[in-house]
Amino acid sequence: MKQLEALVEFQNYSGKWLRGMIHRPPSSRPRRGAPGVVFFHGFTGDRMESHWLFVKCARRLAKAGIASLRFDFYGSGESEGEFREVTLHGEIADAGAAIEYFRRYRGIDPERIGLLGFSLGGAVAACVAASARAQALVLWAALAHPDHLRNLAESQSIPIAGGEGTREYKGHVVSPRFLDDLEKAGPLTSIARSQQPTLIIHPEKDEYLSLSQAEDYFQAAGREAPARPEKEKVIIPGADHTFTSVAWEREVIEHTVAWFRKYLTGGS
Repeated sequence: MKQLEALVEFQNYSGKWLRGMIHRPPSSRPRRGAPGVVFFHGFTGDRMESHWLFVKCARRLAKAGIASLRFDFYGSGESEGEFREVTLHGEIADAGAAIEYFRRYRGIDPERIGLLGFSLGGAVAACVAASARAQALVLWAALAHPDHLRNLAESQSIPIAGGEGTREYKGHVVSPRFLDDLEKAGPLTSIARSQQPTLIIHPEKDEYLSLSQAEDYFQAAGREAPARPEKEKVIIPGADHTFTSVAWEREVIEHTVAWFRKYLTGGS
């Protein structure tokens, strides 16, 4: 049976429209619904991500019997809004709205939901994992210290004349509100309380986020949870921030699919 993919749109908590794609397994309507994964893209990214990494992973998950939702945060991709309006806490709220929407989607088992976050989306996933009652968590090249992104964005951007503190970063207008908001988020504090099995995948030669970010996530994951959940850290030798190689992306996807199969379907 042909794999099922559908363009969707749903509203965030502010009533703005977010747009995405749902992938469903080729098997016909399981009795209790398919397990599913919600993807969170990175800073200046979108629901496809670099070299269609999210698309490839979503389709691989579908073949393994796991549905998924890829969506654009407010102000990104094809969702409503402009990038100058983006804040990290706005993305965290969008993540909550996306999870709620996905849980209600026909054919999805609301009790078997996993989260996957890349780069800044990894910080978002870490922040919402506990409150969302996620059953499994995977972080790719994840930002552990949001203030690091502020320093990076300020050092690699230029002020916009008359822009009241706005800056241009690689063709995107970044507001001072976004930069200030970064300091208020605590993904490491949040993940310490999380109780889901957590897989941390990081590139060995990430040009933006050092290996210490992955180690900090690994040490923090589940630290304050009543029952210490399983966790694992995988370093992809030689890989850059977006895993820009067929071999690197294949390794990332295979580790990810195996993790979600184990904790969302009981497979191995």
